Amino acid sequence: MKAMKGKLLKKLKTVKAIGYLKPDTILQVSGYLYTPPPNPARPPLAAIEECPNSTDLRDEETDTDDDKENVSPEENENVVESKPPSSEIDVTSFRRPDLYSRSLFDPNLLSAFEQAVMEVKEREAERRKRIEGDGDEQPPSKSRRIDPLAEFEERCPPGGGESVVLYTTGLRAIRETFEDCQKTRLLLENLRVVFLERDVSMHCEYKEEMWRILGGKIAPPRLFIKGRYIGGVEEVIGLHEQGRLKPLMQGITVDDGRRGCCQGCVGLRFIVCFNCDGSRKIMPEGDGEAIVCSECNENGLIVCPFCC
Repeated sequence: MKAMKGKLLKKLKTVKAIGYLKPDTILQVSGYLYTPPPNPARPPLAAIEECPNSTDLRDEETDTDDDKENVSPEENENVVESKPPSSEIDVTSFRRPDLYSRSLFDPNLLSAFEQAVMEVKEREAERRKRIEGDGDEQPPSKSRRIDPLAEFEERCPPGGGESVVLYTTGLRAIRETFEDCQKTRLLLENLRVVFLERDVSMHCEYKEEMWRILGGKIAPPRLFIKGRYIGGVEEVIGLHEQGRLKPLMQGITVDDGRRGCCQGCVGLRFIVCFNCDGSRKIMPEGDGEAIVCSECNENGLIVCPFCC
């Protein structure tokens, strides 16, 4: 194995390497004749005819590496002198900057900045004078605030000057009307305000009262707040969606839930007439004819005296 390795090494030593190109070699680039310029850092190519053996190259490389560390200062000076002379550079065009000089900044920029600062100071002075002048004036009183109910028509039902009155119906004959009344009632209950509900189906006087106020036969529900006519279910729900219904309830008593249900009518707002027991007729003593009761309505009911 060792003998074969030695033979290969001897064979490799006998092989000659490819020599460098001669200086008269001409390259042809894109159809033009081009001659490479001479490189002063390298020795002329004519001095090198062919490359030495691999062993000689290895020795030369080690020698050149060792010589790099032992370069004399004279040779370094020669290298520095190879740079272009400083006479080609105009040294007079350079000067040491003055840190306290305004010439380091753009004078136009400085003037614009100073003008902006002066304008800000003037505005601040005017603002302070305005504040000092307005300090003696009294703030606007609460009475000057615009009443949100002022835009609605003034139509006040009996007993509704400082309260909320809702005319509804409890009959299911017309389903749409009944559902509209339910929606309006639930909306007021969710707002937690105390309101007077007047069912026109339970008391004919309520119906005539509503028609008299509105000036025509209009179907419920109809809402009144502090003597102002708000409208029907469409107007009420529209105001609620816009966030304008709750501000109309300012000053109305809040239902905190402590009142509970009325013990007299259990929330029905009507009770049976005590005089005729709901029959609407009063039988006189003896054999006389029956007399119509004047205290109850057409249904033999009276308005609950406890909650209404």
